Amino acid sequence: MRKHVSSIVFFLVFNLLTGNTLLYGDAPFRNFITRSGDKLMDGNKEFRFIGANMPGLILPYDWTLYLPERMTLPTPWEQEDGFKTLDQMNLRVVRLWNLPIRGPKEEAKPWHYVLSPGQFNDDAFKCADSLFALANRYGVRVIFDLTAEWGDYLGGIGTYAGHRGKKREEFWTDPQLKEDFKATIRYVLNRTNTVTGMQYRNDKAVLAWQFGNEMVNAPDAWLSEMAAYIKSIDANHLVAETRSSPGKPQVIDANIDLYTRHYYFSVEKWAPTTQKETAALKGQRPFFVGEFGPYINNKDLTHGNVVSKMREFLDFVCATPGVSGAMLWSMYFHHQNGGFYWHQIMTYPAVWSYHWPGFPSAGMQREIELMSVMRDAAFKIQDMPVSPVPVPDSPELLPVSDVPLLSWRGSAGASGYDVERASKSDGPWTKLAQNVSDADVAYRPIFSDTTAKSGQAYFYRIIARNTSGMSKPSNIVGPVTVKRVCLLDELQDFSRIQSKSDGLKLNNEYNALYAEYLFRAKGTTNDWVVYEVPAPIKSIKVVAFFAGNGGKDLALQCSPDKKAFKNLDHQKRERCFPSPPGGAARGQKRTMVEYESVPSPDQRYLKVLWNDQMELDLVEIQY
Repeated sequence: MRKHVSSIVFFLVFNLLTGNTLLYGDAPFRNFITRSGDKLMDGNKEFRFIGANMPGLILPYDWTLYLPERMTLPTPWEQEDGFKTLDQMNLRVVRLWNLPIRGPKEEAKPWHYVLSPGQFNDDAFKCADSLFALANRYGVRVIFDLTAEWGDYLGGIGTYAGHRGKKREEFWTDPQLKEDFKATIRYVLNRTNTVTGMQYRNDKAVLAWQFGNEMVNAPDAWLSEMAAYIKSIDANHLVAETRSSPGKPQVIDANIDLYTRHYYFSVEKWAPTTQKETAALKGQRPFFVGEFGPYINNKDLTHGNVVSKMREFLDFVCATPGVSGAMLWSMYFHHQNGGFYWHQIMTYPAVWSYHWPGFPSAGMQREIELMSVMRDAAFKIQDMPVSPVPVPDSPELLPVSDVPLLSWRGSAGASGYDVERASKSDGPWTKLAQNVSDADVAYRPIFSDTTAKSGQAYFYRIIARNTSGMSKPSNIVGPVTVKRVCLLDELQDFSRIQSKSDGLKLNNEYNALYAEYLFRAKGTTNDWVVYEVPAPIKSIKVVAFFAGNGGKDLALQCSPDKKAFKNLDHQKRERCFPSPPGGAARGQKRTMVEYESVPSPDQRYLKVLWNDQMELDLVEIQY
């Protein structure tokens, strides 16, 4: 007991002494959220919200291709960046996703929260401990999902059944499987947070326990039994329904407090459907939209109307009694190694999870405008004036090697960054680039200093910016003694190419097929690009994607004067990615091939020649 009290005191003192405190919330929370008729209540005040789904706050985001390097739990720094995003947008509720459970034939992974029925991974749950501590610090309530029927890529009801050699549909009726799920409920609700010393069942940051994600086939009897069981352990918190498909029966249960639906298709039906659902509840329970996706399908949602349609829908949510809130699917946050986490929405060709405050690289999905609409609605639903976006915190520049490729830990709310260089640690500083986006590149260096000189030593720093102003400078990295410089092309456009064939087209559709690298130049046999560098080429790296299990290799050619190109020998490494588990790209595969070559001396031009259908993803030329 003494240890837990000490933890709580430490946590409270930590909140008071650390910077970056919440902007618009009211933490630490004074009340548990309760219900009164069709309203959620925070004490004697109605609680309403605009929120977001952030599944990556608690589990590995990359359940699309299961890439081992991406299958990691978020770090506390990454989680905090997510909560800073929620706080700056005034999104006062975040919904998570199902707790991953190890399959009966799987090797246990660090991200398996449930190792087997009744067996749990304490180290994984420390990620949830950190999440709840941050939720309290930033004034964000949490809807916590315990498993999944739909979207159970990391384990769900079928996995519980598999551990007992039973069929998936028996999860709802089999006594042993129901007891196995109750074991998870007991563990989660009774867990003592290793950061705060508080049991989850006593944590006011919890808005509601939800049985799982989109459990559309859950029978009334199962829901009633599990809701009663949750309440028998935890009378403090609400229980949220899970049958998310519009039109499913709204069965009022004494122990189920909050009802939900998920909206994606037919945006014109969202408001009328909500009216039907709230009418079916007859004022007895609050209703919330657990997921909505403003995804352009060029039918009811287009590039031209998506912003106005979302503003119209959110205005409807704000104005409609009995609707407590709505939650965007989905948002992600900065990666601690630079840039953002990415997640392709598999059902649509060029849509990925949203990043705050929105970036031009996501112009196809009108990200900047939609983030602004979301933020405006988040203040409106709470009858608050819209506050200015805060000036960004200082970013953190990561170590720089003797080839000056720069990455940094971004600042929540920053729309761009200025890159500065000096020959001394105290300056004077020269601005190398202004308003560089950290959302144009996924999982690779963000900026290459091509103006550096080999043999020179430099110091670097970064400054974040947005519409409200400039951050203080980052930490200084240096001295960096430059050995080589790198022309780095991620193929966002053709601006770094010296010349090219006419047939090439830029592509950033279905990035889930391409390990979520963002941009590529798509061509076929006899297409080509040429690059020029100001000094002899020392090394070359090229990354390309082929459909299926591969294709005919590209050719790498070099020239000292662009008059006669000669083929280069190269080494290559192939990696065949699996097909996404669903959506419009289901059944398709891509093979990534990495080519490396060292040309003979005095070569200054590189030509990449297509010998098959291929997409050029990355070119690095060191000189």
